[in-house]
Amino acid sequence: MKTLSLIVLGGAAAALAACVPPHVRDAHAPLKPVSRLDCPKSAGDLKLANAASDGATCDYASADGAQVQLRLVKLSGPPPSALDPIEAELKALIPPSPPKPPSPPAAPGAPGDKDQNVDINLPGISIHAGDKQANVKVGGVTVDADDDHDRSTVRVGPGPGHGGGVTVDANDGGAIIRAEKMGPDVRSTFIVATDNPGPEGWRVVGYEARGPKSGPLVVAVVKSKSEDRDHLFDDAKRLVRDTAGG
Repeated sequence: MKTLSLIVLGGAAAALAACVPPHVRDAHAPLKPVSRLDCPKSAGDLKLANAASDGATCDYASADGAQVQLRLVKLSGPPPSALDPIEAELKALIPPSPPKPPSPPAAPGAPGDKDQNVDINLPGISIHAGDKQANVKVGGVTVDADDDHDRSTVRVGPGPGHGGGVTVDANDGGAIIRAEKMGPDVRSTFIVATDNPGPEGWRVVGYEARGPKSGPLVVAVVKSKSEDRDHLFDDAKRLVRDTAGG
């Protein structure tokens, strides 16, 4: 395989399983209901720029131009549906990466046309791989990759929308990451990152949301033009945690 290596894929899956955010893996104290935002003055590199008089939003900015808006989102249905409009809003800021055209089929008898398939089925382990594709399942970790279509997916747990978990859908141009824990409370993370900035220059957008299932949810909506997103999302999570608890 050119870009698909079972060793690399298996290592990535194991690393992701070990690095699942704590709010996905571990139990927490119940989150407190919030009727209005208190707007902390700062969180890491983020500084408060504006606080709405109705307590519904707080706007933050960092020295490198990143923006985070803390929002109080009321629920009128299941918690995931309340986050759908925010997800659509963020996806519109970053255009999807163009799909990679499939590779032309090799001529019969040409090099690389040999059978290179791997099929392993053991209790808790499933590996199916060919020259350009791989599917690996080890316990609760699943990796799917397709070199022809320039994409790979890693999933830990049943996946968002099915009781919680983590999914990573990636290609050479960017990635979409989801992590959520559905229990007595809602804890959800969504990130879109790209090598090709959107019309407004954003390279990384996403949200961190927490709150009781009955709502409201405290949501930090994140936008950055920098590729260095780790500290930004740490700061955004701190804002949400300081407001909603957990």
